[in-house]
Amino acid sequence: MVRYSWLVMAMVSLGGCSPESAKDTDSEPTSSDASSDASSDASSDASSTTPTSGGTPDLPASHCGDGVVDPGEACDDGNGGCDACTDACTPGVDPALEWSVPLAPIVEVEGFDLTQQQRAWVVGTTGDEAVVLQRIEVDGSTASFDLTALAGFAESVAFHVNGVTGEAGVLGLLPDNTLKLARAGGDGLIGEPLAIPKGVATELMAITSVGVTFVEGVEGGTATTLAWTGEPLATFASATAFFVDAVGDRLVIGTSLVTLVDADGANRVETMCRGHRLATTGTHVTYDASLVQYEDAVMESCELASGALVSEVIASGAGGFEVGPIADVVEAAPNGNPLGAWSVCHGEGSVMGCEVPSTRGFGGPGDPEAIEIDECDRPNTGRLGSDRAVYMIRLDRTTLAPSLVRRGTLPLAPPWG
Repeated sequence: MVRYSWLVMAMVSLGGCSPESAKDTDSEPTSSDASSDASSDASSDASSTTPTSGGTPDLPASHCGDGVVDPGEACDDGNGGCDACTDACTPGVDPALEWSVPLAPIVEVEGFDLTQQQRAWVVGTTGDEAVVLQRIEVDGSTASFDLTALAGFAESVAFHVNGVTGEAGVLGLLPDNTLKLARAGGDGLIGEPLAIPKGVATELMAITSVGVTFVEGVEGGTATTLAWTGEPLATFASATAFFVDAVGDRLVIGTSLVTLVDADGANRVETMCRGHRLATTGTHVTYDASLVQYEDAVMESCELASGALVSEVIASGAGGFEVGPIADVVEAAPNGNPLGAWSVCHGEGSVMGCEVPSTRGFGGPGDPEAIEIDECDRPNTGRLGSDRAVYMIRLDRTTLAPSLVRRGTLPLAPPWG
């Protein structure tokens, strides 16, 4: 489904919508950044030893992020990120979680996606650097497959989940520099890992019931489908590809415009949907058509069956580069409900440096402040389930161990849901 890099770019572009955090950190910003920075800047203008009119010295100014707990600070560990002290020098408080499943033995998540049956697949590494594929069902039950022990994987190269079939595929590199593909479904691993020629394999990979398709992301590239027996099934032109997904046996290839095609290259349909920052549902390809200079945040969709274009306004605000909201649609549930990374800025100022207050988080149509994220969330893994709930990877504030959590439910769906 959707590739993580788009949401990372979305959060980067939105991250400029409040003053820079006082802490030097790579963690995700929170809505408290701007207010803490404003108070810190204001207090730093006054000397910590300047007498008041009554002759009593002022209290020392707060300098959040210097590692010293000043008056007015509950804590100050000198760094940001997911720990007991927030970027605003307040105690870390976890949000209410509707559902949470620990991902042990995985300590580093490398890929996560959901199927339309609400099955979750996670690929990651353990503390001893083994590659593990984990399946999480709706009831919270889990199954782990050690691909290092079972198939000799030294690292994962590509990962794909077919939302319709419910299966997952992991392309792995072995110590001898060969490649194998492991496939898994609801009953566990399917068959023996398939050897993949290096001249065929790419990171743009999609699995279907008939085989695995690799797409070259270069100008004049090709798509190659291998049957699950390992035999070449089809090779066809793909143009310059940025994205590939599969909805059942229907491939969705993102070029300058989206191409819909069967895994064997048949039934090709060129759509009017854009080939960047898109996601796939059971019936549609969806993408963000918003332009920040206009009032509306817009999601457009192309039907998988016909390629017909549909457009829907999902949020409105004052248009222009001076105020918000701005949004980046980055994922869609199987019913078509959009998930976006949002920055809602009130007041004067440019979008890349707007005045406080500011809210960052995930939301859906008409409700851009639905779910606010914090420094322990990993929004680049955000996904919408068929229940319209937001799922993502979250780290434990004390141990940094990852869990799959449900953060909340979005209330609306567009007409094609």
